[in-house]
Amino acid sequence: MKIYFNQVPDTDVEYFGDSGLFGPNDNDNFFYNYVEFGTNPGGLDEVAICDGCDRMLPINMDAIPDLVQALHKAYELWMKINFGNKVQTIAENSGVEMYVEDNEITFDAQSVQNALGDTE
Repeated sequence: MKIYFNQVPDTDVEYFGDSGLFGPNDNDNFFYNYVEFGTNPGGLDEVAICDGCDRMLPINMDAIPDLVQALHKAYELWMKINFGNKVQTIAENSGVEMYVEDNEITFDAQSVQNALGDTE
């Protein structure tokens, strides 16, 4: 069994072609990676994470909970870094406006959107 993930944006397929990608599926989508379980060389004892460059990383089933925790932590840190970069962009943008009214701070939503427009 193969579980495809990391869907390729249509623009990438248009610009670079579909070489090294997996698909298309019934919805004409391509994917960069897949996880194989049961039909890979490790059978039911492991999964294999594969990419379009013919690389495979076998992972023992007993290690999956630890892998999930490690990936979750890496993703959590990445999200915090991205959030911090957005806060820095807002702080350094002279066009962002905030108002203190009744002891509460509110942002001017349009000025924040304008500041973050190039980073999304």
